[in-house]
Amino acid sequence: MTRARDDLEALRDPARRSTPLEAESTAQSTTSGPVPGPGETRRDAAAPSPGEPAGAGAPRQAGPERAAAASPGAAPLQADPRARGDESLDRERYERYAMPASDLPAANVQAFRGDASGVLAIVRRAVQSVTRDPARHRRRLPKSRFDAIRSLPELAMALDYAVTRMQPESAPPIEVVEQLDLLYGALRPTLATAEVYFPRSIVPETFGIVRRALVAGDPASATATITNLILDRWSHVQSRIPITREELTQLNSTAKWLLSNTRPPERLDSRDIRDRLWSLLRERYEQLRAIAQEVSGDDSREYAPERLAAD
Repeated sequence: MTRARDDLEALRDPARRSTPLEAESTAQSTTSGPVPGPGETRRDAAAPSPGEPAGAGAPRQAGPERAAAASPGAAPLQADPRARGDESLDRERYERYAMPASDLPAANVQAFRGDASGVLAIVRRAVQSVTRDPARHRRRLPKSRFDAIRSLPELAMALDYAVTRMQPESAPPIEVVEQLDLLYGALRPTLATAEVYFPRSIVPETFGIVRRALVAGDPASATATITNLILDRWSHVQSRIPITREELTQLNSTAKWLLSNTRPPERLDSRDIRDRLWSLLRERYEQLRAIAQEVSGDDSREYAPERLAAD
């Protein structure tokens, strides 16, 4: 566990990355990432600091770590001015991968049962091993597949964010927890049913609302929206749909009760988007394993195991 957390911190600190691919991926995401905070500009973030050789290619470290590296005996700074920027970057990374994850068909989503930091450690080692010769693999793979594979560590970090940081600030009341549990158990099959009978191309605005609610970790909004859709068009599907009108009405009432009686932070529940990120990660990891098998044969199992977490 300690080693896994060390791997997580190493990924969050670009200067400690051990492969050019990881540094390149992070540099690209940073360029298109969050807006700099007060007193900080993109030019400042990219420019070498005093004492750093001109033209140095390594991304800049956070303040206290950089000071410690330059002068081992120096006392650490009292405040880290980039702390909020790091949080913003983590959130930006999460949102970047949560959006495609929210588009996964509900029937393809698998529950996540494991340790996100452990998954990150396995993914990082596998990507490092498979992409040691990027020029070679770029020639042999479509660019989209290669980019999806080398971005796996950042996708694993988005999963870690959903697991460890998208949580209510304080424990919600027991009745809220019970209602959220009810919605979590019913949301995915209800959404899968809606995707069958109401394709996204027919009601894209409705699925857009659901998608944004899933990314925000708000199952109440997602459930209210999708049950409203089915109930409004009940006459078209009542003889075919595997959910009764009474069940839909109860779900709709539960979702609206949560929306009326809680604030968004109180009903935050990232389980669905966590599972979606996990399912997207598994899909891309299978591509990585196929390449590892092609490149290294049976040896690929040493650094790209079949299982990322307990199933």
